[in-house]
Amino acid sequence: MAYFIRNQGRVISKTELAEKVWKIDFDTGTNIIEVYVNYLRNKIDKPFTMKYIHTVFGSGYTLKKEENAD
Repeated sequence: MAYFIRNQGRVISKTELAEKVWKIDFDTGTNIIEVYVNYLRNKIDKPFTMKYIHTVFGSGYTLKKEENAD
């Protein structure tokens, strides 16, 4: 979460998250990044109407405050 906060408003790729947060080379055959992003979403997005973590399809994720359209 700290990395998202420090890079708020910027699109962060899965590769960048793996390298900067876990200091590992990203294996495109795994879904480890999606799993951890989902953990964060369950904690900070799911129980609330305001959403913060957004998927930028084909690019990665971004942190920005946005009302849920559901």
